[in-house]
Amino acid sequence: MFIIGRRMRDEMKQKGEPNGVSWLHFEALRYIADTGKPTMRDLASYFSITPPAATLLVDGLVASGMLRRVVDPKDRRAVRIGLTPKGMRTIEQGIRERKKKIAEVFSVLNKKEHDELARILTKITMQ
Repeated sequence: MFIIGRRMRDEMKQKGEPNGVSWLHFEALRYIADTGKPTMRDLASYFSITPPAATLLVDGLVASGMLRRVVDPKDRRAVRIGLTPKGMRTIEQGIRERKKKIAEVFSVLNKKEHDELARILTKITMQ
């Protein structure tokens, strides 16, 4: 699975990142969408990076208009990270493009091979 992910990232880099968003930026946007409005510390922990590195990651996405910083209403000292409409559109487009790429990568399998792979992956993930 790692090799397939690497191949997809490499091909996307060669063709240019969708909306100018790197794989890491896209994953950060996706994490933020999935968790609601995480803190910078949550983001740093998720990616196993330092808080200053998370700040740099977020700064770029704020500057591009995809994220905004929001003061936590329960703790005014805490700053949360939220998606803008542009950020949400970027995620939606990125998911469509990634699904298309995944279908392309697996198109070399016939129906029987596809079903067998699905069975094996299901078995592995159910342990």
